[in-house]
Amino acid sequence: MAESNSVFISYRRDASAYLTLAIYQNLTANQIDSFYDIENINAGTFGTRILNQIAGRPYFMPILTPGTLDRCVNAGDWVLRELEHAMQLRRVFIPLHTPEFDSADIDRYLPAEVATFLKRHNMMKVPLDYFPDAMRKVCERFLIPIDLTIRPVPPSEAVIVARQTASLNELPPVTQDQLNAQEYFERALVAQNKGNLTAALADYDQAIRLNPQLVEAFSNRGVIRKSKGNLEGAIDDYDEAIRLDPLHAAAYYNNRGVARKAQGDLVGAIANYDAAIRLNPEYVNAYVNRAVMWEKLGDIPRAAADYKQAKYLDPKYAKSFASRELKMAEFFFERASEHKAKGDLEAAIADYDEAIRLNPQYVDAYNKRAARIIRTAIKKKR
Repeated sequence: MAESNSVFISYRRDASAYLTLAIYQNLTANQIDSFYDIENINAGTFGTRILNQIAGRPYFMPILTPGTLDRCVNAGDWVLRELEHAMQLRRVFIPLHTPEFDSADIDRYLPAEVATFLKRHNMMKVPLDYFPDAMRKVCERFLIPIDLTIRPVPPSEAVIVARQTASLNELPPVTQDQLNAQEYFERALVAQNKGNLTAALADYDQAIRLNPQLVEAFSNRGVIRKSKGNLEGAIDDYDEAIRLDPLHAAAYYNNRGVARKAQGDLVGAIANYDAAIRLNPEYVNAYVNRAVMWEKLGDIPRAAADYKQAKYLDPKYAKSFASRELKMAEFFFERASEHKAKGDLEAAIADYDEAIRLNPQYVDAYNKRAARIIRTAIKKKR
């Protein structure tokens, strides 16, 4: 098999999009074939194309910045899936990290086996103000052509990859200002996570000044503005984030929904949660927040449906929803009685079913439902 130094670049889009593009462009300029996925991948829709690209290249390059590993604690997270797949295939790891990356995140967020494996490798620091020099070392010292068993990429996927590569190659070169913006963004994120919101706000301002297209900086600044009571400013930031990237905006829609809620605009909040769920049907927090809004508006059936879906997506919510569901069970029990009074026994039974689902210990609901079922059966016989 011919030697190759082809590389798969693994990254977190909302943590290092511009940095990853700069790395890709640098590798391409150095005649090194590389791939990274620029499409938005939700946890539940992880594509086989990604796995095949990892299998088809000998090198695996994780880009580690603040925020890259945080969500690896979630089952099915796509960054974790990439790491695990590359580890199982025994790909040659070349981890790159920025100065703000905290190596403790490896043990903090990754499963023990993955963390141990990753730490065995030399991690190359990439200072953003010396980016070309750092990448020169990466290319010369680490990306040496090697003979490693790889799997051919299916022809149908090769066409898709070629089209995506062509799109990437049409993008303008990442500028030093954009790399500097990444540095301010990372510093802001670290400060924000430590609760130093004033410093974080100043650094997000600088990041946006240097790169007005940096979606995540607007989104994160919106979170800080909201926490400081500046709801209008927060909504302005969420609006700009959505304008810049409407197809990758589930979190931004959700954040804007939270801001609308804080303003007392419950209908406006629901509209934004609707958008979040349309973009990502597995966005648990959007279901939870929308359920609360429906409950406040008195639409208990819709609230119950959203709580049910949130529990299905993340069972950990079951305990926290228990008291709410007991109250909602009362609503369905009482509405069942109204259906009964109108002679609509099938609707009554359906509401007793829902009351029991919400409160499996609801003895009266079982008794009433049994009586209604018997009466319905008798009517059908007649």
